Amino acid sequence: MQQTSRVKTLVLGLIGVVVLASGCQTNHSINTAVLDNSKFMSLWETYSDCKLSSDFNRASAGMQQLSSAAILSQQNEGYDGFVLPLPTQLERLVSNPANRLAVDLHAMTAACSLHTGQLALHEGHVDEARHAFTSILTLNQNLSPYYVLQAKRFLTELERGIDIAAKTP
Repeated sequence: MQQTSRVKTLVLGLIGVVVLASGCQTNHSINTAVLDNSKFMSLWETYSDCKLSSDFNRASAGMQQLSSAAILSQQNEGYDGFVLPLPTQLERLVSNPANRLAVDLHAMTAACSLHTGQLALHEGHVDEARHAFTSILTLNQNLSPYYVLQAKRFLTELERGIDIAAKTP
């Protein structure tokens, strides 16, 4: 009888530890989701501002913010900020959570850069336009071919325009 009560106490204690540990982990996930959402919304607002802007300086500032965020996200890829201490035998069975973003930050940056480059051309900022289009080519090898082709097309047109202007007396 005494043996049975010890087993029951041990089982209840283990269940309590599991419930406590899962509760702590769930609470952390909720806080992380709220923080990620506010960061995402801020980036989405920056992207929208850039795409709707008709001012080169404003679009350029948005392009810089998105570019910095894209670089930072690429450096932190696979890290969610929380490490659950597990025994070595279980650690190999656990994988990192999937990326939760619904949009591609690199694509947002590329779209903003295309728009910024076009605004720069319209305002006569040739070097800034070249920088905006070139930045698309260095973003990420997994970027949609659309953005890369558009950037190359604008760079080609930009070089032709400069060649023609240089040859005219």
